[in-house]
Amino acid sequence: MKNILIIFSLVFTLFVNAQRPEPKEVTITGKVIDLETKQPLEYATIAFFSKRQNKIVTGGITDDKGNFSIPVSTGMYDISIEYISFKTQTISGRRLTQNENIGTYSLEIDMEALEEVEIIAERTTVEIKLDKKIYNVGKDLTVRGGTVSDVLDNVPSVSVDVEGNVALRGNDNVRILINGKPSGLVGLNSTEALRQLPAEAIEKVEVITSPSARYDAEGTAGIINIILRRSKLQGLNGAITANLGHPTSAGISGNINYRTGDFNFFNTSSYRYRKVPGQSSTETKFLNSGTSLNEFRDFDRIRKGYTTNLGVEWYINDTASLTTSVVLRDSDNESNTTNESFGFDPLGNPFDLLRLEDELEDDKTIQYSINFDKQFNGNSEHRFTFDFQFENSTEDENGLVTQNAGFAERAVTLENQDRILLQSDFVKPIGENSQFELGYRGNFNELDTDYALEFYKDGNYVLDTLVSNNLIYK
Repeated sequence: MKNILIIFSLVFTLFVNAQRPEPKEVTITGKVIDLETKQPLEYATIAFFSKRQNKIVTGGITDDKGNFSIPVSTGMYDISIEYISFKTQTISGRRLTQNENIGTYSLEIDMEALEEVEIIAERTTVEIKLDKKIYNVGKDLTVRGGTVSDVLDNVPSVSVDVEGNVALRGNDNVRILINGKPSGLVGLNSTEALRQLPAEAIEKVEVITSPSARYDAEGTAGIINIILRRSKLQGLNGAITANLGHPTSAGISGNINYRTGDFNFFNTSSYRYRKVPGQSSTETKFLNSGTSLNEFRDFDRIRKGYTTNLGVEWYINDTASLTTSVVLRDSDNESNTTNESFGFDPLGNPFDLLRLEDELEDDKTIQYSINFDKQFNGNSEHRFTFDFQFENSTEDENGLVTQNAGFAERAVTLENQDRILLQSDFVKPIGENSQFELGYRGNFNELDTDYALEFYKDGNYVLDTLVSNNLIYK
């Protein structure tokens, strides 16, 4: 009988141990935002402190929308939520038994911690709005003395190639606006204009991938809206920036503001010079015919020009302002390319072709604008605006192509554009996830393009009437 009891006890003990459940893993989700701005906090830290093990057992960080999703074993935890320069929030004695969304937590700025921090730079921050992403440009040393193109190249989802062409998410069909409107700072040639505008003039960049009817239908990839800085300091203030680069490049830019009482007078000007030498070579073999082609290119490009923006702001009261401004832009480009090609034709005969391409381009823009801005209830998103712009842009381009085989041609393109913009918008937020918009937009354009192509014949240049044309678009 004693042996039977011992065996029964052993079996019962093993059975109980085998049935003890392992801790179950659940997923805890939530969101962390800034208490003041209601913006999501990216890279906020969430830590789970186990009461039973007396240590932090797991944790994670928030994504760019402030959300977190962290797997954790069931049990009793103290959950802490931390972010640099913000007060830590702790959820004490939280029992976790199933997948759960623990809600949204608003962190408050820790003023005592901020008093101990030495500010040595202004970093670029991101705001997520209902219809756009806003990149507030800090004092980034990587673009100091640079241009708008340099700033845009640092904006996520925006890329700028070596020629200065801007693309949004890989698509170069982008509409570029200045302060929410077409601008003489961009003109007919946006690539060159962005290289002239100094980086220090930018306050923020808005990327709008799904524009509303408030914007033009141009730009299938989206809209890049560049917001320029305005000084809020009283009295006279300004800054000058100069830079030198290799290969040959130089630039100087400056801004000055004089604010007294209800008026602010401002001017931003810049001058840029850039010489870009380069070489390239290609070798092409045609397997079917057994021929080959070698090309060597040697080119020099010189780009120079100035931009100035002069205006005055009248602060009618704390919520309304009227701004008038004039923009002048002038740029000159020169390009010289030598292209040498040699190889063998299908009959095995060698050939050597030298081609020279010279091009001169002169762009000029002048723009006058008036803007009225009225905010309601101190809310910058609830506002009424009215804009009027008149702009005249000209672009003169002369090209000459010569070859050692006696071939030569020259092309002249003259463009003149007049544009009038009338726009009025009323925007009212409705809750946190929607807004009401009402407005009018009128674009009145007239473009005159005169293109002439001449080829060299019998010692004279003769107009090619089949290609030359004049286009007037209204």
